Amino acid sequence: MHIVFFILNPFDYDSRAQLICHDILSSGWRLDIIATIGGKIPSFGNADIHRLPQPVWPTRKRRFIEYNIRATSLAKRLRADIYHAVDLDTLWAAVNAARAVGGKVVYESRELYTELMSLSGRPIVRAFWSILEKKLIRKVDVVVTVNQAIAEEMTKRYRINPPEIVMNVARSGESIEPIDLRKEFNLQSKFVLIFQGILRPGQGILRAIELIVYLPEVSLVFIGDGPLRDTIEKRANDLGISNRVRIAGKIEPGRLAHYTSGADAGLILIEPVALNNRLALPQKLFQYISAETPPIVSDLPMLRQIVQEDKLGLVL
Repeated sequence: MHIVFFILNPFDYDSRAQLICHDILSSGWRLDIIATIGGKIPSFGNADIHRLPQPVWPTRKRRFIEYNIRATSLAKRLRADIYHAVDLDTLWAAVNAARAVGGKVVYESRELYTELMSLSGRPIVRAFWSILEKKLIRKVDVVVTVNQAIAEEMTKRYRINPPEIVMNVARSGESIEPIDLRKEFNLQSKFVLIFQGILRPGQGILRAIELIVYLPEVSLVFIGDGPLRDTIEKRANDLGISNRVRIAGKIEPGRLAHYTSGADAGLILIEPVALNNRLALPQKLFQYISAETPPIVSDLPMLRQIVQEDKLGLVL
């Protein structure tokens, strides 16, 4: 069995993608990964990582078009049994390759893509993605998503068989040696909060920083990077709490749990500004739980269901 795995990012820091690819390789199957430039690892286990160039001045539109054209061409040459597309922005390539040379298509919809926050107030762009998903999903053999709420919404919208659900559950394994975050980041606080993920709008990041002002014994460590990085640093400086706010940048998935387990609690303050946000059940929740770091989460349906019913943390 040969699988081609399409993903429109460098792959290196994508924990879910690495878990899935690990399972594929553990099954004894051949795997090729089509990712983008920007990563450092040349391979993943026995799988080759094919890194496609990106536009010199990348916009989301140009990244999508260039990746899918190049990925389709490469995937045709690789000739696989299964073409696995991560999210809607790679599905075109998977469907085109399968149609050209044969093979099955797996569509892994990590999010309700047409309801992303980034599409709010952009009706033409949103309509494009909606039409594309409606057209391509008919050519897919298996749809996979991350939780029951998104599965039900996709079933209703596209009148398809219910998608398979593969939750963003972190693997439990050997005991984890926590990193002393106070020592690592020169923090004097009694209580250390952690935020993992892309530093972008809609995640309650600035709200969290403002709350820290009123909690003098609390520090906040961000694990990740993104468009809000400079804003976070400036806001912390303006509020006089830069000594209690740290940005660690991206951490390799294999080392992430050591940082997570070193925190006293983990934040997930998703703002309900788009349907995709309201239905979210992000991987970081299960990473916190696996590391025995209590989560503090927004009062959203899927988050509440996991955290409140199982008494794992705090719902705000």
